[in-house]
Amino acid sequence: MPVLLVSSLRPLVGKTAISVGMAQRLGPHVHRLGLARLATAERDEAAGADARCFDSLALSAEKKGQPLSLEEVAELAKETSSSDGVLIVELPAGFPPSEAIRAVGGVAVLVERSAELNASKVGALQKEIGQDFVGLALTAVPSARATAIAGTLAQKGIPILALLPEDRLLSAPSIGEMAQALEAETLFADGRTEEVIERVTIASISADPGQDYFARFDRQAVVVRYDKPDLQLAALNADSRCLILSGGQMPLAYVSDRAEEEGVPLLITGEDTVTAVQALEALYLKSRFGHQKAKRIGQLAAAHLDYDSLLQALGLRQKGQSGR
Repeated sequence: MPVLLVSSLRPLVGKTAISVGMAQRLGPHVHRLGLARLATAERDEAAGADARCFDSLALSAEKKGQPLSLEEVAELAKETSSSDGVLIVELPAGFPPSEAIRAVGGVAVLVERSAELNASKVGALQKEIGQDFVGLALTAVPSARATAIAGTLAQKGIPILALLPEDRLLSAPSIGEMAQALEAETLFADGRTEEVIERVTIASISADPGQDYFARFDRQAVVVRYDKPDLQLAALNADSRCLILSGGQMPLAYVSDRAEEEGVPLLITGEDTVTAVQALEALYLKSRFGHQKAKRIGQLAAAHLDYDSLLQALGLRQKGQSGR
C-alpha cells in the first residue's frame, strides 16, 4: 500500500488540513484509504485532537481516534498488498521524514505556511529526502504574491504540490479555543464549542447604529462590555454566533435569558476589551483544524492540488486510464 508522509518544519502550518484535503481528493479514486497521526515521544494533546478529527471524518486508518507509533504505522502499511490504496500519515512537526521513510517506506510532502517560508531549508530537506520528495504544499498564500512565490520556488528547483490561498474559515478558531485563550466562563455553548468563528467584531461606542453595524458580517463573535445591554441585544438581533463579555461580570438577566433562548454562547472574561481582542487576534495564526473546516479544505484541494503529480508519486493512475 503506498504511504504518503505529511511533514513540516514547524507546527501550526496546516499539516492536518492538507492531509484531510489530499485524502478527500484521493478517496473516490482509490480502493482503500486511511489517515493516521504519528504519535510524539511525549503525550501531545494536539496529536490526539488530530487523530480524533480523522476519526470523526471517517478517514481514520485505525478507527480508534488515537495517534499511532511508527511500528503501528509500519504494520498498517503491510496489512494489504493492494497497490490501489493509500495510507496518509501526518508526522509531528520537525520529525525527520527520512526517518519515517526508512521505517515505513513511502514518499513525503512538506507543508509550510507562506509567511514563514524558508526556501533554503526546504531545499535542504528536499536534498535529504531525494527522489522520495513529492513536493511542497504552501498554505495561506496571499493572492497578490502567488505568482512571485511560484517563480522563486521554480528557480530553486522545488516542486510545488499546492499553493493554497489565504482562507478566513481555515484560519478561524473555535468557540472553545476562544474561551480557553480568554480564560472565560462559558454559558449556553452545549454542542457548539467546536463551531468556528470567522471574524471578531468590537462593539461600537454608541448603541444607535448597533444592529446595522453588526449585521454587516456573518459567523462573527462580538466583543462587548458586560454593562452594555443595548449593544448586546443588537448583536443578538444581528444573528451573531457568540458574545464575548469583557469586564468579568454577568450581563443583565434579560440579555442572558435571550442568549440562552437562542442558543448563543456567552463567554465572560475578566479581561478588558482591548486585551481580549489582542488575545483573540493571536488565535487566527494558530487555530487547529476541525470537522467544520473539512468541506472548505476539500474545495481548495480540488482547485489547487497538483493531483497528477501526487498520483504519479504514489504509483497510481486516474480511473479510466489504461495500465499501458
